[in-house]
Amino acid sequence: MSNRRLTRLSGLLQSELSRMLSKERMLEDVVVTITSVDITPDLRQAFVYVSTIGDRISPDDLLTCLQKLAFDWQKEIALRMHIKYTPKLSFRFDDSLSRGDRVMDILRGLDGDDKDPQPPGAA
Repeated sequence: MSNRRLTRLSGLLQSELSRMLSKERMLEDVVVTITSVDITPDLRQAFVYVSTIGDRISPDDLLTCLQKLAFDWQKEIALRMHIKYTPKLSFRFDDSLSRGDRVMDILRGLDGDDKDPQPPGAA
């Protein structure tokens, strides 16, 4: 299968899952984002990477909740998307946003330490 088709299917699956996620009542008070979807070339498995903002729910609880919804979502995807196989959904937590925030905090701290009260050359 071509790489372009996999990329297109990943994007389509991401948008369908985002739509289903926005309608889910179990996660009504939690901000969850689907950051990416990776589909295996045989279309049998889809790895769905999710992240959340804030600390209303732990990553483990979020993944447990999403895994409970996976089978129903797979059935809905099978009805909406006309592909040979409906991929099995596996959810994984994507902590790249929190890692990025941590790196930015470290860089801000370094930037604050390097400031001199006087500019160079001033006496």
